[in-house]
Amino acid sequence: MNTIVLYLIKSIFVSGLLTSWYWLGLRNKRLNNYNRFFLLFTLLAGVLVPLFHFQWFTIHSAQSPSTTSGALLLQAINYNGDYEPAATNITSGFPINWSVLAFIFISLVSVAFLTTLLIRIAWVFRMARKYPQTEIEGTILVTTDLPKAPFSFLNYIFWRNNIPLESENGRLILRHELAHIRQKHTCDKLACQLLTCIFWMNPFYWIIQKELNMIHEFIADETAFKENDSEAFARMLLQTHNNGRYLVPEHQFFSSPVKRRLIMLKTSNKTSYSFARRMLVLPLIACTILIFSFTARKDSKTEIVKATKKIILVIDPGHGGSDAGATYGSLVEKDLNLKIANRIGDLASDYNVEVHMTRTGDEYPTLAQRVEFSNALHPDDFISIHVNDVKTDPKTDTGKGNFDLWINMDNTQTEKSKILGWAIFQNISKAGGIQRRNWQTHERLYVCTHNNAPSILVELGDIKNKEDMARINDDIKLDELCNAILRGVVEANKD
Repeated sequence: MNTIVLYLIKSIFVSGLLTSWYWLGLRNKRLNNYNRFFLLFTLLAGVLVPLFHFQWFTIHSAQSPSTTSGALLLQAINYNGDYEPAATNITSGFPINWSVLAFIFISLVSVAFLTTLLIRIAWVFRMARKYPQTEIEGTILVTTDLPKAPFSFLNYIFWRNNIPLESENGRLILRHELAHIRQKHTCDKLACQLLTCIFWMNPFYWIIQKELNMIHEFIADETAFKENDSEAFARMLLQTHNNGRYLVPEHQFFSSPVKRRLIMLKTSNKTSYSFARRMLVLPLIACTILIFSFTARKDSKTEIVKATKKIILVIDPGHGGSDAGATYGSLVEKDLNLKIANRIGDLASDYNVEVHMTRTGDEYPTLAQRVEFSNALHPDDFISIHVNDVKTDPKTDTGKGNFDLWINMDNTQTEKSKILGWAIFQNISKAGGIQRRNWQTHERLYVCTHNNAPSILVELGDIKNKEDMARINDDIKLDELCNAILRGVVEANKD
């Protein structure tokens, strides 16, 4: 949902920037054909430009303050003495997901607008079948008694019986509607209205729709009144008049503001700084691309919380050798665990943490050998790295960030294990991307039970979940995850 909101914000910004230039530099200028395609380009840019993802440079965020081990322990233990975090995503009953409700509301409004547009298009075709038709100058003239006629739609001109076709006004109106058809203005209008129905929450699309309709009228007026005969134009408009409405697919001749059309008809063809007005759109496009050319990202270097004294940390990449762990397609847990452990080891020196690994290749130390290795080093902490297999259908499981943290209550360092677990839990949550979080105890975690150091087991995602695995296989996101673990280790060992 956050992705959709960000896309809409970008879309509004892009269309707003270009519409602002139209309003300031192009509106009511005799650049009608250019303005037509500029507005269509603005619509398209509002849809496509937010999809661009440039990474020419990065803006880094600042470091957040760390937490003491005493505060971590208070947060980790509730009043009943149970081991449960205060801020998990596990809630009772039926939680209200406001993001989903907002998306449903937006979608329903879009469907309502689209339905209205389709109904009106169907009405036009129904009227075309209802009334007699005559072919004239390659178009279909439909003679009607409709009050809103004359109007054009695609290759149809809907004519009103009480307007003589042979009269001077009739010939001018016909020439005007033929201009709409030959310029294919209906295609512009349908495309504009379709995008407005879908992106109705973008206020600039409604402005563009109104302005594009006016540009169409300016172009048709210019064609019908080649000698800028504003007197004849005024007489014709005064014959009848209707107010225009949004999301009406046809072009109604008497539906646009009369004053602007009269002013435009009398405006000189020579627009001052015409070339500059056209070319200034290029810096606007460049500015838009520049804005989307950076990525705001947390800088791991600025978030390093270096330990005041060296911390000895044993990392246990779970499984190995003949024990593959969970598998899904080409993914094998033992390999993923080792990849995560190696990256923690690479980053550890920046935190004044010395990492020792129970295995460095594809071998299988027994659980007893792992514990023996750890106890011989007398480490400050022990972390066993795993990924999970939630046993869900990957086609229907759309969740992400499946993070499970386990401790054993029989460990000799239970309270310190809680502190370590909570610190890592918090830092991984702050790093983003974690939506499902479980913090649990287990009675039979051998490597935690028999370890003399504070010990936890973490499962960093579901092997069947695409987003979880993308986090591990993306170097940047993997670094964020490993840095979060190391920050938690440092925080848990603060005095």
